[in-house]
Amino acid sequence: MPRKVTPAQFKRMVADYNRKVAQHNRKVKRAIDDYNREVRAYNARVRSNRQRLNAEIARLNRQRSTTRYVTVQTSTIALHTAYSQVDEQSELWNERGQELADLAEAETANSAHVANALLGETAADTEKTEETSLTDELSVLSLDLHKRWEGALFAINPRNPDAARHFCTSAREVIVELINMNAPDSAVLRAKPDCERGPDGKAVARREKIGYLLTQYGAGYEALGDFVETNVNDVMNLFSQFNRGTHGTAGRFDISTLRTIKHRVEDSIRFLSTLVRGSSR
Repeated sequence: MPRKVTPAQFKRMVADYNRKVAQHNRKVKRAIDDYNREVRAYNARVRSNRQRLNAEIARLNRQRSTTRYVTVQTSTIALHTAYSQVDEQSELWNERGQELADLAEAETANSAHVANALLGETAADTEKTEETSLTDELSVLSLDLHKRWEGALFAINPRNPDAARHFCTSAREVIVELINMNAPDSAVLRAKPDCERGPDGKAVARREKIGYLLTQYGAGYEALGDFVETNVNDVMNLFSQFNRGTHGTAGRFDISTLRTIKHRVEDSIRFLSTLVRGSSR
């Protein structure tokens, strides 16, 4: 038999119900507002990266081929071609693949920016070379890698006559170790015994390691693997150019160009650290 309530009790019950409904509606509205704000910020970043990429590639296409920076130009064009495949296919990928595709767009724009800076078409970056936007990305993965990156920053000083060798050695070690730490040969071989080997015929090829990391990450798309491999090659080619520019006939880079090169390497390390952290989940 229904419980009898007084008019005052009924009024309180209605008020309590309305209060809970209002509270629920506020929470829903807050969640929707937060989601929409994140979507707007994400879309703004995507538009910004696309605009920046298109502008840098347009500048690069206006450039005449030069013997001095032909390796950099060729490498950037190869990266843009690899990204085009990612861009064409990423609509069909899962959320994790699309997140990496967005980061790949920024990486491609960064590569073109460096090429244009070296060719004098784009203004180089402005900040102290010892400053870095990498904060916790490396330290949460490996304190040793974090210290190596700090050593690379310390070395990239225009007063250091051996800046290129020191910076390139430390930064290359960080990139190589980032890939190896979650994709050791043993793990890749267990997952794919017939995987491709490196030039010595023994070590697992880097492209196979990248494929393994992407599979662990949940985005094992071939086009994405090709992009990551091409992106690493692009940075390694930049190291070679950097060494020639500091010690060879190309002459010394000015401080603003050194900053631009550092930013390219820095963002590439961040891109790889995102993949590595995600592959260990």
